[in-house]
Amino acid sequence: MNESAEADAITRNAKSNLAFTLVNLPEERRRHMAQFYAFCRIIDDIVDEPVLSGSAERHAALDRWVAVITHAAQPTPGIEEEVQTMLREVEPDPAPMLQLIEGCRGDIDQKQPETREDMLAYAYKVASCVGITAAEVMGASNAAKSYAVALGYALQLVNILRDVAEDCRKYGRVYLPAKDMQFFGVSLEDLKEQRYNYRMRQLLAYEAAIAEKFFGEAEERYQALSVEDRNALIPAQAMSLIYHTILEKMQADEYRVFERRYAVGNFRKLWFLLRARMGTVELPLPLPSLADWSFLKNDHSDEKKS
Repeated sequence: MNESAEADAITRNAKSNLAFTLVNLPEERRRHMAQFYAFCRIIDDIVDEPVLSGSAERHAALDRWVAVITHAAQPTPGIEEEVQTMLREVEPDPAPMLQLIEGCRGDIDQKQPETREDMLAYAYKVASCVGITAAEVMGASNAAKSYAVALGYALQLVNILRDVAEDCRKYGRVYLPAKDMQFFGVSLEDLKEQRYNYRMRQLLAYEAAIAEKFFGEAEERYQALSVEDRNALIPAQAMSLIYHTILEKMQADEYRVFERRYAVGNFRKLWFLLRARMGTVELPLPLPSLADWSFLKNDHSDEKKS
């Protein structure tokens, strides 16, 4: 019997960027990553899908997964059992998985982040924590943690930019910091009414610059890793290329996120996976040093809107 039958089905049906990159992994690690990915997918679906009705039912479903991860509950056959198998065989630190659950829990009755720090705190839970555990499951050492954190921030910021219209329209959620919106003169009503104008473009370009900073930081940290760690993280580097390309598409198109959803085709994804495997992963060079991004410090105390 397939030890990860349900996890494989969830991963296969998701058709996500991450699922696509897993073909690079050895069989056992691919099985473990499929189990971990299925866990992440289920946690996300508990919060977003209409199958569950009401906050109480969603919170109870997340509580059940906390019990499964902490071994406080006997797993049911299927995906719960498969995830516990992964935990037993890989022995990753369970803390990031629990933080992911709590990050997604915040989406049940989501409150707009007030500052960039608030936005990044959310991104850490729902994206960087995924990267931290994924790096362990893929066989990287603890040295890869800072890389996973930086890349998680970058990927989540791209998600926030790409999905800003859908998040607001479909779920009533806004992940852009309130202070940034105020600084650029963009209101919640502008988002709800999908008003595409100069102020909106400037706001999204500003957030995109922050994403670029984290892509550059992740690349620096990746290059500093051992050959063994870099090889283990080939799927993550492919993800970096895929998401950076999505960001570039938005930039070139002046962030028309209300009109279209930006994506990368499967042929190009495969090319990026091959590039990552060949060790030719690179962002447009030269990358600015981290010191060059000082203007992104989230301090508007001395700034005034015209």
